[in-house]
Amino acid sequence: MKLLGIVSGVKEAELQRFAGKVDERQSVIDAAAEGDAARRREILRKKNLLRAISSQQAKAGATGVAFSEGSLARIAQLDIDEATEDLLIDTADTRQAQRSRLAQGRAARFVGKAKSDITLLDTAAKTLDL
Repeated sequence: MKLLGIVSGVKEAELQRFAGKVDERQSVIDAAAEGDAARRREILRKKNLLRAISSQQAKAGATGVAFSEGSLARIAQLDIDEATEDLLIDTADTRQAQRSRLAQGRAARFVGKAKSDITLLDTAAKTLDL
C-alpha cells in the first residue's frame, strides 16, 4: 500500500511540475500573439493614415490648391503626428503586456515546481509515518 502512495505522490508531483511548464509556455505564446496583434494595429493605422492623406490630396487637387501649402498640409502633418503618438503608446502598452505575460509564466513554472516539491515531501512524510 505504501508503494502505491509513493507512486501516486511522485506522479502527482510530475503533473504539477508539468502544469507549471505548460502555463509558462502558454504565456510565451500569448506574448507572441500580443506582438502580432500590435503589428496588425500598426498596419491598420498606416492604412487609415494613407487614406486620410490621399483624400486630402484629392480634395486639394480638385480645388487647385497646392497640397504642400497651408491648412491642408497642416492637417496632414497633424494626422501624421497623431498616428506617430498612437504608435508609440501602443508599442509601450504592448511591451508592458508582453513582459507581464512572461512574468506570469515564470511565476506559474515556479508555483508548479513548489507544489511538486511539497507533494514529494508530503509523500515522503506519509510513507515514513512522520
